[in-house]
Amino acid sequence: MKNIIRKRSSRTKLRHKEISNRLDRRMDKLETMNDQLKEKLRHSKVLNRALFEHSPVGISIRNSAGDLLFVNKAWKKIWGLTTQQVKINDRKTRHLPLSKRYPYLKGKISKFKRVFQHGGELFLPELKVKNQKSGATMWISQYYYAIQDKHNKVEQIVILTQNITEYKTAEMALREIDTRFMTIVENVNVGVYRTTGDPEGHFVQVNPAIVKMFGCKSLKELLETKVLDLYHDRKERKKFIKELKRKKFVRNREILMQKKDGKSIWVSVYARAQFDDKGQVKWIDGVLEDITKRKQKEDQLRALSLIDDLTGLYNRRGFMTLAEHQLKIASRKKKAVILLFIDLDNLKAINDEFGHSIGDRALIEMTNILKATFRKYDIIARIGGDEFVVLTSETGATRAKDLYIRLQTNLESFNKRTKLPFVLNLSVGWAHHNPEKPQTVYRLLSMADRSMYRHKQSKRQ
Repeated sequence: MKNIIRKRSSRTKLRHKEISNRLDRRMDKLETMNDQLKEKLRHSKVLNRALFEHSPVGISIRNSAGDLLFVNKAWKKIWGLTTQQVKINDRKTRHLPLSKRYPYLKGKISKFKRVFQHGGELFLPELKVKNQKSGATMWISQYYYAIQDKHNKVEQIVILTQNITEYKTAEMALREIDTRFMTIVENVNVGVYRTTGDPEGHFVQVNPAIVKMFGCKSLKELLETKVLDLYHDRKERKKFIKELKRKKFVRNREILMQKKDGKSIWVSVYARAQFDDKGQVKWIDGVLEDITKRKQKEDQLRALSLIDDLTGLYNRRGFMTLAEHQLKIASRKKKAVILLFIDLDNLKAINDEFGHSIGDRALIEMTNILKATFRKYDIIARIGGDEFVVLTSETGATRAKDLYIRLQTNLESFNKRTKLPFVLNLSVGWAHHNPEKPQTVYRLLSMADRSMYRHKQSKRQ
């Protein structure tokens, strides 16, 4: 019996020891896991602290009563406060009503209260506030997020604040530019438009000038009109679209169109095409200038024999008539003008060696070079056998020297690519018309002629 009892006691001790060992191992494992969790928690706290402190976004945490609990560096920088000033400021404003405490939330207090009382989120994209240190006006955006307990009671509010002053300033500047641009577009005397790129064409956007230009009673009437119906020759629309597809833009294209009442109108077109992903013209944006009076003037000049028969340019009489008128306009509008005097150096030698028919060819080629160099509305004339003149307005992009370089480049390009028994050479001089000290056309011609002669002499040396 005693042996049986001893055996049972021994087995019991072994079982207890085994259980104890198991418990020890489990406790060791739990302690290891606890240490690992502590380390992870410590690491998480360090990481969260680093993110909190070094975030470029201002972070503040308040309790449900609105008391400030924590702020990061970015938040203090946005408001221009030190840690001590934050504490003092919070004590001073703690008991003020929300409208006094957060004056920049005017009109949004009810939404603000709802988050503090019932939880949820709130995003306020634009708030106009004052920097508490400098007093300067700035713009911020704020995001509010409520942290709730298991009973859905609000414990804390996390507020993310960003200084968007730079972005807002740029946006307002851009809006001001857009407003100014639209004011110019709405009041400018030339027509500004957008149409579809299909063969018939439909107006999408137009300014008042274009409505008036085509004699429409209202904007609605023009928008309901097909662009094709405004062409005097409907084939011109097809040519216009074809050129846009090829070159992507059309510049200074003169087109005969018609008003709603059928009256003819000449327009000068500048247009640029916008293409879709299939390479088709989607939109056409452009500017129309009514040049009917100018075309009528040109017809009148032609009728008065003011055009040179050989070149189609104005002759001396035509130039003097137009130039005097242009100088009066320039003086009235305070615009500078340049008169270029151009001499075809070797015309006599070409005539003597190859005959006058080849000499005429040289004059015609010279005319084409001048037309390619200068704008359509510049006054180009042949005032003598081998003498040409150009009257053009002077701007930053059309200074006399730049025009001379452009002319010389076109001349050299012609001589290289054209196989003729002669080369063209030019001597060029110019004179400036100052609207503050007006000159007569004769005086400008004399000054430009002397300048051209000096250029010719310098080439002979």
